[in-house]
Order: sequence, then structure tokens, then C-alpha cells
Amino acid sequence: MFPLALLNAASPPSPPVDPNLVLLMPFTTTSGFADIANNHAITVIGSPTISTAQSKFGAGSLRVTSGNYLRINSTSTLDMSGKKPFTFECWVYLTSGHPSGSGILSMRDVVEYCPFVVKESETYIGYDSLNDWSFLSSYGVVGRNTWSHVALVFDGTNVRLYVNGNGTFDNPTISNKPHPSWPVGDRFLNVGYDINGVTDGYINDLRISDSAVYTTNFTPPTAPFTF
Repeated sequence: MFPLALLNAASPPSPPVDPNLVLLMPFTTTSGFADIANNHAITVIGSPTISTAQSKFGAGSLRVTSGNYLRINSTSTLDMSGKKPFTFECWVYLTSGHPSGSGILSMRDVVEYCPFVVKESETYIGYDSLNDWSFLSSYGVVGRNTWSHVALVFDGTNVRLYVNGNGTFDNPTISNKPHPSWPVGDRFLNVGYDINGVTDGYINDLRISDSAVYTTNFTPPTAPFTF
């Protein structure tokens, strides 16, 4: 028998939900392809899988290959206008490359300008009018056959790319760009694909926040994200 006091004890409160959390997709054998934070609609392109061959934290990962990836459907929560702070981040394990750089996260499905494209070797940042690019170089920084943490952050003034917590691996004039004033409009996000650079590898813990989670170099997460 349990003591009456224990039976009557209140359950500990659940941790508060991060008000800045937009999306969280762990890509585990338990969560599958789901956004466990806000249940954003997705489209499955081809036949991506949840694989146990590689996993950052031991619970599976999203396996993407040529023609097999996910798309977070067009939504107002991915409207990139208004110079709002943001963080797009995930863990990625690339098994092979592409001549134009493997596409990790991309807001386009044809050859056109868009707010951003995160690739293995560089990140494209679209100009205000989406008629040209500036670039954040990550050449040789995102590894092959190893897990790398990638985060694209707008802190209110500049867009910065962090790889494994390092946002100063490149010349600051290249890795740190002023944030364009992008047009208003719903956006979608390809996960593990860009029209100019397919991906072969694994992805874990895709998280999108409408705040600058990182504002200086940091130690990459050592446990799965929760909310």
C-alpha cells in the first residue's frame, strides 16, 4: 500500500511550452515524420524513411536520398517577411555529396530565388526583391559520415550560419549578412532536398523558432530537443 500522502500528492507540473517554438520534428521511430510541436502539414515526396542505421541520439533518423524527402507545406508560420528573428536548425549526417552541394533545407522546388537555401558547402540568402543571392560559406565544414549541427539564425540585425556551434569559421563578411526585407507570403520548406543539390544522408531534430536561439558561438545540443 502507498502512503495516503503519496497517493494524494499532486503530479509535478509539465514544463512550459516554449512560446517561440514554431516546429519540432525529431524524426525518430516514435515520432515518425510528425511535427510534435504544432502539427504542421507535410507532404512525403518519394519514399523517405525513418532509419535506425544512423541516429544522433539513438532513436532513429530521417533517411533522405535522391527523390525521397519531406516538404513542410506552405504556411503563414513560414512567412519570412517583417525581419522577424528566427532559428532554423537540425542535425545532418551526409553520406555522399553533390557537385552543387547537398541541399539540407530549401524554400524552393524550381530554379528560382527564395529567402534561403541551406546546403552542404554554402547557404544562399535571397536579396530583398528575390532577384539575386548573397552567400554564407560553409565549404569543408559540414562533414561527411559524421553528424553536424547546422543552425541558420537571424538575431535582429544579421543572418549568421553556425556549424557545430561555430559561427566564426569563415570571414565575418561572408558568414554574417544583413537580413533582407523579404516579401510577404506563405512559404514551404523542403527537408533533405534542393532543386540544385539532392541529399543522401540522415537528419535529426529539425527545430524552427521565431527567436534567435543562438547569438554567439555555442556548444551543440547534447540531448534531443523537447518542448
